[in-house]
Amino acid sequence: MVDTSSDGIWRQHLYLQTRLKEKNGRIRLLTIQPRQYAASRSESSSSTIHCFLRLAELKEHPQFTVVSHRWNSTDAVDETKSVLVNGAAVPVSPGLFEVLYHLQKETQAVVVWIDALCINHADENEKEKSVQVSQLPQIFAAAEKTFIWLGGTADRSDEAMKVLRRLTEEQLTLSAYVANWTPQIGMQLAQKILPSRFINSESPAAPGSREPLDLQHELESLRAPLKALMEREYWMDLWSLVELCLSSKGLVVCGSHGLALDHFSSAARALDHIINHLTYSKWLAAATNPTSPSAQSAVLSSEEVSNLSQSPALRILGRRDDYRKDTDSWLKSPDNPLFTLLSRFYAVPVENRLALRVKNPRDRIYAPACLATDTTGLDIVVDYSKDVNQVYAETSAAFLQKNPRVLQLARGTMATQDDLTSWAIDWENVRLPPSYLGSSERPFNACGPADIRYYRADTGISGEVSLKAGIVDQVQEVGNPYQPDQTGTDQQRIYLSEIKHFWEDSTASISSPYFAEQAAVALAKIPVGDIETSPASHAFIRGSSSTVAGYKRTIAALFPAETTEDDAPAETEEKEQQPEESKLPEPGPSIPYITAMARMAGRRPFRSHNGYVGLGPTDLAVGDTVAIPYGSPVPFAFRRAEGGGEDAAYRLVGEVYVFGIMDGEFMKVHRQETTLRIV
Repeated sequence: MVDTSSDGIWRQHLYLQTRLKEKNGRIRLLTIQPRQYAASRSESSSSTIHCFLRLAELKEHPQFTVVSHRWNSTDAVDETKSVLVNGAAVPVSPGLFEVLYHLQKETQAVVVWIDALCINHADENEKEKSVQVSQLPQIFAAAEKTFIWLGGTADRSDEAMKVLRRLTEEQLTLSAYVANWTPQIGMQLAQKILPSRFINSESPAAPGSREPLDLQHELESLRAPLKALMEREYWMDLWSLVELCLSSKGLVVCGSHGLALDHFSSAARALDHIINHLTYSKWLAAATNPTSPSAQSAVLSSEEVSNLSQSPALRILGRRDDYRKDTDSWLKSPDNPLFTLLSRFYAVPVENRLALRVKNPRDRIYAPACLATDTTGLDIVVDYSKDVNQVYAETSAAFLQKNPRVLQLARGTMATQDDLTSWAIDWENVRLPPSYLGSSERPFNACGPADIRYYRADTGISGEVSLKAGIVDQVQEVGNPYQPDQTGTDQQRIYLSEIKHFWEDSTASISSPYFAEQAAVALAKIPVGDIETSPASHAFIRGSSSTVAGYKRTIAALFPAETTEDDAPAETEEKEQQPEESKLPEPGPSIPYITAMARMAGRRPFRSHNGYVGLGPTDLAVGDTVAIPYGSPVPFAFRRAEGGGEDAAYRLVGEVYVFGIMDGEFMKVHRQETTLRIV
């Protein structure tokens, strides 16, 4: 919004007068003069917004309001809008002028902190921005309230805001109706929250009317404006989430209507439940009595369900509610490490990820850092003068000094950014482990007795990290990356056949680390990475007898000609006793097992020189070294850097699963310490 051209005369006028030198709790505050002031100035138009920018010390507890709104420094300037700050004409976009005009009062001055004007975004190397971003938690904590600007009136937003306000005024929270929903509650709800202009002649709402209010029709009219309100640009930005989390007292404003942030959040969720509950009732009525007149009118379209719970607004507000809670919250826990925050934002499957807009990739670190409690201990300092790869590498190094699990997210040799070291996490494209990152959901402990107490990562050399590890073996043979085929079973057959081939080659050798008797369990667990889903909690757990049974059923379906009596799935006694005509057809592959295999998409089976069999990342290659860093719950594959001698450095390839060593079996016997230099 603010002009960043080479001209910059107005910047020199403003920011040299109010210089911010260092991180010492000093900020700039903007005083928006009242409209009455502009009217008294003969030298400017009455529509001009006059402001005054001054320095302030947070330790002196100045009174001000933080403005949370979305803007771009590159937004087009509106030449017709006039804003004077300390007497200098400041070019502004329509959006910035709109929020300043809305904040301006008739007779009273308003003091605000608004990043578009209170930070010099054209400062050399963005030093000033770095200092102010690092102070955001203190700025928001010191403010009297946060003014959350969604934008001007549009798409019938006034109607949506009025209904949310009525919900708040009537205290119709979720607990008021969800447990005991009745048509009578629905009628009371409509009479209390629906604006009178929503009520048409066919649905009179006057007391004593004999014609019932068409609640479905009235609430249907709310779908479009409510959906538009919940999908405004404000809700789609990473900084919006951070600023909402930092706001203890917020006021959500859209056009001429405002609502307290907490009330807005609870009312929006309540109305979403109401509309979806009524939609479900409509579906149920149409399905159970399709010949009734009401069912005939209940024509359902694919776009009918509001799905506001998945809207950007409610997803962000849900995260904000978690943060503000005192208990049972991953954000509000006593220990709120940055790595946990980043993992929650980025190290999740795409379908569950909170997809928020990030204009500056460095903000992927610096924005969540405003919510973290351990940035000082990690020695992470906001510095926008650094290249994004340097920010990612330094942050990864800080994490890696404390926990080897960080390597599970590292981009390895797959990255397209050559400037980013292999052991660093690329937060723009996180490389997810096959089971994602649930520490309690996947209790591997490959390091065994060499637990975290023995872990050491030396990151003293730029671009390099040294790790203590136990070398397992070198990869001798690799299979094809598993690509689940949605239309056939060819890929499944190839994948399972390769694993069986590697297993048979391994156990045929006298030096094999396995016994032939382990085949039933090994061949079942390797294709799924020893991971299954708990039927009770739906969490990821270690493979069990269910995995073995699922494998047998799948093999029987995919390889019927090769299935032996031992491999065939056992028939239950109950099925044997069923009459012949009531028996079910022969089952196909086990759906839970096929689903577990699908989680290994992109993984490729391998066999090592000494006979270890397992799964590795897509870019695993012959000659890669499998090693277990001390303290790490899983092994990793490393690749010797080109041109290196005996003391050559390695590049990280990625996490691997190796049957038979995931519970410390290897490290209990082989405790020889090796130091790997990873670049």
